[in-house]
Amino acid sequence: MIEESLSSLDGGGLFPRLQQRYGLRANPLDMETPFFPDAMRHHALETLRHLCGFGDMALLLTGATGSGKSRILAELVRSESSRLDFHRIPASALTSTQALARDLKTVARSGMGSDGSPQQLVYRFFKWSESRVRKGQRMVLLIDDADRAPEELLRLVLAAYLASERGSSAVPVFSGSDTLVEMLALDDASTSVHQIHLRPLTQDEVLAYLEPRVHAAGGKASELLSPARVAKIHALSQGSFARLKRVTPGVWLDMVATSPSTRSQKLPWKQVGWPAFALLLLAGSWWFVSRQYDESIAEESVKAPEPVRKSVTIGPETGNVDRPLAEPLSEPEPPLTEVVMEPEPEPEPEPEPEPEPEPEAETLAETLAEALANAEPAFTPENPEYFVPLEQVRTREGWTIQLVAGNLEQTALSIVERHSQLGEIVYTLGERQGQPWFMVFYGEFPTREAANEAVSDLPQELVSRSPWVRSIDSLQ
Repeated sequence: MIEESLSSLDGGGLFPRLQQRYGLRANPLDMETPFFPDAMRHHALETLRHLCGFGDMALLLTGATGSGKSRILAELVRSESSRLDFHRIPASALTSTQALARDLKTVARSGMGSDGSPQQLVYRFFKWSESRVRKGQRMVLLIDDADRAPEELLRLVLAAYLASERGSSAVPVFSGSDTLVEMLALDDASTSVHQIHLRPLTQDEVLAYLEPRVHAAGGKASELLSPARVAKIHALSQGSFARLKRVTPGVWLDMVATSPSTRSQKLPWKQVGWPAFALLLLAGSWWFVSRQYDESIAEESVKAPEPVRKSVTIGPETGNVDRPLAEPLSEPEPPLTEVVMEPEPEPEPEPEPEPEPEPEAETLAETLAEALANAEPAFTPENPEYFVPLEQVRTREGWTIQLVAGNLEQTALSIVERHSQLGEIVYTLGERQGQPWFMVFYGEFPTREAANEAVSDLPQELVSRSPWVRSIDSLQ
């Protein structure tokens, strides 16, 4: 109800009131800058930049409606358009396979050919996009609101990408809700798709988002962002950017008395006071009655009588000999006998266990042969001339330049073969998330500055992939 009333006043209806009441120069909720880096948004942007440049996985950006997915994609295009070729697939192209093929054919122009079915044309597009890397600019396909597209269309795009050279073909970026995981038939063991999830904002993150915008608009943060108002904004927005922009003006204009969560916790005295007072009287009367009952039971209780001893007279002339009936006649005590304790015999020492015979040499040889037979085969590189084991790379010192990394050895080999003239280019094999991880390195430099200077001398194709200058110690 509250959100509907606030939404009905959109379109500038509330900002004039805010401007008149607080003297704001601009609407802080319409400011797209600065980019909000908290709540893992900056980490998500950096991950997209890195994997779009030289990754070999499709990307999945998920989150609830209004979590800022489109804002992150816009920032990605703004900051990386100089080295990446972005193409946003419109919603009209996501209605059928024919519409998607027509849109991709427009991008590739005559590079795909005109014959073949729509499915074949989609596969040809990703094959054609491999040539873009050779020209120094990799393609990125942005599919926003992908959860609204047909399921079979999304799976066709993913299958066509996986059938291409993943390290150089166009990278598909699917953006939408968490239902995309089921629509693409992904599971926890999927290594061909990397998911980036955007969680809702916390109360502190809501404050961090609004504070610089309030300052830029000329407002007072102590007045507009008091703890009570920030708590109301967070409760009504539920951590969503879209809902936050709708409900915040109403909170600042005191159109919202209290948040739904606090309303159920703080009930007025008229609704709670009298029932609580009645319960208090009932508990007091119960205590008083129980105490009176305990005292009456204690007064009526009588101590148990002590036992009375009776006497019996034996014979008329023998005088009165009183014997208590309860007292038994004494019997003569038996004579004491001396008991001689014989010493226990000492236990005989247990025989020491004989040492087990050592296994024969033939048994050890058979065990060793069986262990070697069951051992996993060692990795054999396809190009041993440029392959260096990871343990040998770690023995180096200083800094190096990582050119590319991915799950497929062919990704590394394609870079090594095209740039073998560099001389100091090698590739190695590591492990990432339980899967093989091939990395291509170039050079060994004493300082970071020397490595950065060497980056500028690399071919344009490698420079466009944003090489990573990293210390060899980080490989530990």
